[in-house]
Amino acid sequence: MKKKRKSSLSRIRVNDAIWGYICIAPLAIGLIIFLAAPLLYSLYISLTEYDLFSKPVFIGLDNFRRAFSASETQFWPSIKNALVMSIGVIISMFLSLVLANILTKKLKGMNAFKLIFFIPTICSPVAVAIMWRRMYDYNYGTINKILKTLFHMEPVNWLSREWAVPSLIFMGVLFGMGINILLYISAIKNIPSVYYEAAKLDGANELQSFLRITVPSVSPVTFYILITGLIGSLQGFTTFKVMTNGSPENTMMPVMLIYNYSGNDYGAFYGYASALAILLGLIISVIMIINFKLSKKWVYYES
Repeated sequence: MKKKRKSSLSRIRVNDAIWGYICIAPLAIGLIIFLAAPLLYSLYISLTEYDLFSKPVFIGLDNFRRAFSASETQFWPSIKNALVMSIGVIISMFLSLVLANILTKKLKGMNAFKLIFFIPTICSPVAVAIMWRRMYDYNYGTINKILKTLFHMEPVNWLSREWAVPSLIFMGVLFGMGINILLYISAIKNIPSVYYEAAKLDGANELQSFLRITVPSVSPVTFYILITGLIGSLQGFTTFKVMTNGSPENTMMPVMLIYNYSGNDYGAFYGYASALAILLGLIISVIMIINFKLSKKWVYYES
């Protein structure tokens, strides 16, 4: 009898395992085809000289040496540009949390404000970038017209070297706040009300409750927004391509540079472009590892 029970249990476990593998097969196959295989192929191409039309020629680590040589004057500055643009992630987190805290109050018109902030996030990034490029236009831009009408100011070239970075950061902050606000609203609503009631009994005002209760309680959401925002900033392409196309040079982003080396402005250097893409991936990984290490000091998870 014991042997029969063991054999039946083993059959059940085998059947469960088979169905488990069947269920995860579509996702696993998709990851292999669309993620693992291209990544391995890109790693191989990074070790070659390849122009898409002729056979790849193996050159070892020469593409990586070129990336670290004095002749490469754009990749590392583009990484710096991306890190500067990521300042917008911090600004967006702060403003989103403040606005979300306000929008959770039971006041008239809050749903309309939620809709206003969320609408840009469902629009195409290309369409949004074209709209903002039009608004920033030196001669016919809406912003310059408003400034001239209200303050009699001369037109400003918002996409010049001096103004392009703050202009793009401002656009990015407004474009990304909708999702952040919704995430924060959900997190704030899940904070037990007894925390605020106890703080009120202890004499805490709204600012103290916000800093001592709300901010620590939503820290996991803040960490998520920080991680995804940094990755998005370092991989920024669409809006920067439409807005400036890398000119002035302080708006050249790493992915745009890789795109230029992949048969666009700089010729077809697929091996070198793949090497830069791998270096960018490693840089993002290092930044994420540092963030995860530091998160232990300020992210609080309820047990």
